[in-house]
This record gives sequence, C-alpha cells and structure tokens, in this order.
Amino acid sequence: MSVPFLFRVRWSFGSLVAAGLLVVSWFLFAPFALAQDRELAKPSEKQIRFADWEVGGFIHYGLNVYTGQEHGDGKEPPSMFNPTELDAEQWVVVAKSMGAKYCCLTARHEGGFCLWPSKTTDYTIANSPYMDGKGDIVRDFVDACRKHGLHPSLYLTASHDAHTALASRKGTIGWGEEREKAVAEALSDQSRKEVFKQVQLGQMRELLTNYGPIAFMWSDHWDATDPDGVWRAATELAAELQPEMVFMGPETWVPGNETGHVVYPMWNAVNTVDGTNYSRPAAGAKDVSVKNNYGLLETDVRRGDPFGKYWRVRECTTNSGFHYGGWFWHPDHLKKTYPRSSWEHVDLYYRTAGLGANTIINLPPDDRGLIPDDFVAAAKALGDEIRNRFSNPVAEQNDVVVGDVVELAWEQPHRINTVVTMENIANGQRVAKYTLEALVDGEWETLVPKNKLIGWSPYNPNPGYETIGHKKIDRVRPVTTNRIRFRCLDSVSGTPEIRRLAVYECDPIKRVYASAYPYLSGVDTSRESAHNGVRRDNNYIGGEIVVGGVTFQHGLLVCPVGITKRGNADFDMSEFPEATGLEATIGIEDHVKDKGTAVFLVQVNRAADASEEEWETIYTSPKMKGSDPGREIRVAFPEGTQHVRLLTTDAGDGPHSDHSVWADARFFGGLKRGIAERCRPG
Repeated sequence: MSVPFLFRVRWSFGSLVAAGLLVVSWFLFAPFALAQDRELAKPSEKQIRFADWEVGGFIHYGLNVYTGQEHGDGKEPPSMFNPTELDAEQWVVVAKSMGAKYCCLTARHEGGFCLWPSKTTDYTIANSPYMDGKGDIVRDFVDACRKHGLHPSLYLTASHDAHTALASRKGTIGWGEEREKAVAEALSDQSRKEVFKQVQLGQMRELLTNYGPIAFMWSDHWDATDPDGVWRAATELAAELQPEMVFMGPETWVPGNETGHVVYPMWNAVNTVDGTNYSRPAAGAKDVSVKNNYGLLETDVRRGDPFGKYWRVRECTTNSGFHYGGWFWHPDHLKKTYPRSSWEHVDLYYRTAGLGANTIINLPPDDRGLIPDDFVAAAKALGDEIRNRFSNPVAEQNDVVVGDVVELAWEQPHRINTVVTMENIANGQRVAKYTLEALVDGEWETLVPKNKLIGWSPYNPNPGYETIGHKKIDRVRPVTTNRIRFRCLDSVSGTPEIRRLAVYECDPIKRVYASAYPYLSGVDTSRESAHNGVRRDNNYIGGEIVVGGVTFQHGLLVCPVGITKRGNADFDMSEFPEATGLEATIGIEDHVKDKGTAVFLVQVNRAADASEEEWETIYTSPKMKGSDPGREIRVAFPEGTQHVRLLTTDAGDGPHSDHSVWADARFFGGLKRGIAERCRPG
C-alpha cells in the first residue's frame, strides 16, 4: 500500500544566519505509518524556562565542612562553624563563569544546621562564631545571585533533619539504615512527629518568605505520597508561597545517579507510583532500582514513558562527575576533593545537556569559605569550552517548524561535525527515532553519529538517533556540505515540532591521561562501568594506590556498581595491534583495610561489535579480600581477540568497600598463549 507523497518548501529569510538560508520541507515517508494523535504530557512555562537554563551550580556548604561528615548527625556544635574568608559572591561568580544560569545553596542539609538565623531552632549560624552570630549566608547568597544575573535556588530537605529528630539521642549515629531506624523510633511519638513537621514547615516558610523570589528548590529525599506526611505539607506550602518556583519532585526529577548521567533514550513524561503528582516516577519494564529505606533519590533509574501523565524535567546531580571527593569539601587525609580533567567536564556537558537534561554541578567551598583555586579554574575552563563550541554556529534556525523533515541550508560549503536539535516541548515530546543527513555531491548521505560518552549500563555510552526532547547534541563524522536535514522516522503522536536546528564545527574532545601506553590507565576504554567511574592512577579518596603494603604509580580502580554487582573496563584491541597480552597486580586497595572482597576476571571477545553474549573468560582470580597481598597476573590473549574486558565482581557478598585495583595494568607483546600468576609479597 503506498502513502501519498507531499512536498512543500518555505523560505525563512528572518532566520538567515552566516549568509545561510532555511529550507523547510514536509514529507510523508513509507513504510512507517504516521503516529495517531494522542494526548501528551506538556511542561509548564516555568518547567520550559528551567530546562532552558541547562546548567546550574550546586554549593554544598555547611557544618559538614568542619566536621568531616557528609551527612551530619546533628551532634556537632555550631561553635565548629567559623569560616575566615567566606565570600558568597565568589561562589556565584565561579558558577557564572562555568555557564550556570542558576545556582543552588544547601541552606540546610541533612544534619539540620541552618545557614540563616532561623527562628525555628538554635542550631544555626546565629550561635556560631561566624560574624559574632550576626551573619546570614542565605541572604548574602541570594543577593549575589541577583547581582550577577543568576537565578537563586536553595536546597532544603524536609524529611531529613537529624538535629531536630535526634538531638536528645546519645552517641554517634551513622548514616543510612542506622540513621533511618533511629529517626523512625524518635518520631513514632505523634507529638514529637508533629513538632518535627512544624519545624520543617517553619524553615521552608522563612526561606520562601524572607528572601524574595526563589527560582528553584532542591528538595532532597522528596516523596509526598503520605497525605499527612511532612513532604505533602511542604510541597503544598511551596506552591502557595512561590507558585513560580520550580520544585524538585513534582516538577523535576533526578536520573538515578550522582555521576552526571541520564539514560538514553529518555522521556520527560512519567507515570507515578500512585498515579498522582505527589509520588515518585513509577518503574518501567527496563528500569532498575536499588532498594533502600532512607529515601535516596539516586538509586531509581527511570527512562520515562512517552505517554506518561506528568512532565518532569530531568536534572543530573553531579559531584563525582565533576570532581573527586564527596559533596562537601574535606581535607586530603579524609577524602581529597579535586576536579576531574577538563575533557571529562566537556563529556559531562554532552552526556547531560546534550541528551536533553539539566546538569547541576557541584562547586564545594573549603574551610575558608571559598571555592578552591583548582575548582575556580576548572569551572571557568568548562564555561569557556562550552562557549567556544556553541557560540558561533555555521548556520541555524530558531523558528518552530512543524514537519517530519526540516532542512537547513547555507551558501558556502563548510565542514561540520556537530548538529543541535531541539523539540518544541511546549506541545510535548514526540520524536522517538530520527536520522540526520547531509547533501554531499548532490546525494543525501546519513550523518554517522560519533557520540562516544563516558557511560556504563544502564547509561548509553554511544547514543544514536532516538529521542530529542529539550535538546540533543549529535557529534557526527565530519562532512563538508551546505545543506543538512533532520528526518523523523517515528513519532509517538502526530507531527514533530522542531524548535531549533543548528550545525557547528567543533574541536574534537581529546582525552588526556597522566599515564600513557602501555599502561591501561593511560589509554581510552571503549566502554566502562564502575561505581563513581573508573579511577586512574589514584585510590578511592585520591591518594596513592597501595595493595598489600606495596605502592603503585599506575593502575585502574574498577569498583563494582551497586545495581549490577560488577564493574568493567573494556578495550578495543584494534587500537593496540601490537598487544598480545596483559599483566597486572590485582587486589583490594589498602585504604579499606580488611574490608571488601572481589573476584577479578579477564575476558575477551572475538566479534567486531563485542555483543554481551560473546565474551569468553580466559582468567578468573580466587576470591580476594582486603589486606590480602596483591596477585601478579600475566595473561596472553587468544588469536582473533578484538576486545578485552577487565571485570570485577562483588564475589557474591555485596559491593560495599570492594575497591578493586588492577595495579600497573599494562599491555605487552610477544607472549605465547597462556597464563602466569603469583602472589606478590607485601
């Protein structure tokens, strides 16, 4: 059965860029059938505005900086808080240099210490030595944001306030299940529970009444399912006091990690656990979760549903994606806090904003109250890189175009390697599959996607042409052309609406490492998956790699991921034709002492596409434990090996503290097939 063929052309001289012109065409292509119109979830005006901001700065600062805790237990006295050079304006200036359009301060983190003189509690800076108790850091912060044109945003968690819940409890209270059990015990008394609730609502009322318009609130641990719970009341209070504020929970959502990753393909529309906008997104058939009972947001990976009822902008939380260490700055002997390399920061932008999500990047001030110099430089470098790449398109159009095909043409042929496409999400997210093509020598050629990203399951390290949503940045194999086209291959409802189409010639992302070949820590992986990413030449807290008392200058730390109980680093051997084998010292790093267990495997794949079904294990270690001496291995690859995988598993007892090191891992050439190994003396 044939489908009628339609062709229309529209010239849009108002969109001329770089002496270019826009050609817009509409086609109906067989054999796919056009999607029937179905009602789609649509974002509000403030959600669209928020998505357009794309990049935010996250300022994690408070009493934790001075106590060494990441999740304060509310026991540390306010007298410990005494920064000597605090400058909230510096924080904002650094965030702005990074390209942030909004900036979020932890006004009160989980421990309960308030960075403003709240009347709801004595656990505030009013009872600290800072400015003799006369300071108001929230005021300084929001004023600085407005001065420098950033949208002021605040973090507050209504369900987690250790000081209010546990102030009378004796002894140290750990984070996680121990904390949650203690809080549940303490709030089992209804009168205490009501006091707790009123403190939280009082603090939210102060923040949303006394500081002018707040653009966004990051509501950690949000779940308003309980109609009598603190989150239901807090959600409704926020909507009442600041209806134009975007509230994380019913209006935005996290993508399931703290590493700056979003699943792809991804739909902003979601269904929810109870069918209302008061609960978290429901899991789809391909979604994964890690069960926890302390309200973590980062353990639910949600792809969304094209026909979901509610629109929630994805915002990628990013601490370990931008730097090593925790959310809060800590001294080196606890957990060294320092930025990742500049190419990793650029990758972070492509794998978040470039896949349709926001990214909120952590910039933690130190114990002086200032963002450290290395973070200042890294933030500016990222902002400069984004501006250099995307400020000067070869050609662009910025009119909403309704059609299955959108063409963009310009006068002189030009080399391009990047295409930016944006949907008009005001009318929903429609595109499920598309292609990009360029006119070369009079023929339309498919632009081959080259979207290699840092990623691991379930995050796509090589996204193709599927969803678009707010924005999709596609890096493609370079071509010289003066005409490209977007062509929708599948729409979930009706005809696509393209808000923007632009082409660029961008510099390639050059991955640079401290080590070099033959060390594996100095070469690219083709795919990797590890808790907080594969670490190179450093241990988990940024120090030297030490296994069994022996220090190593080189190595890969491949910690198993909580969801999969495994971690891997894969290598495409076509890039290393002289390599015939691998040698390394394997073991659990000494940092965890006698904790942690792992099994180390070397696998090979003889297929060019390295499908998951075709991996062959050629070496398996015994179960290795913390404090065991390192084990030296030397493994030759069988003939026909096209890919090599270094795989670590949790040895069947959970991934906690499984800091699995492939120390001094390197390729060699010339060994006949076989395996050699021995325990390395400490």
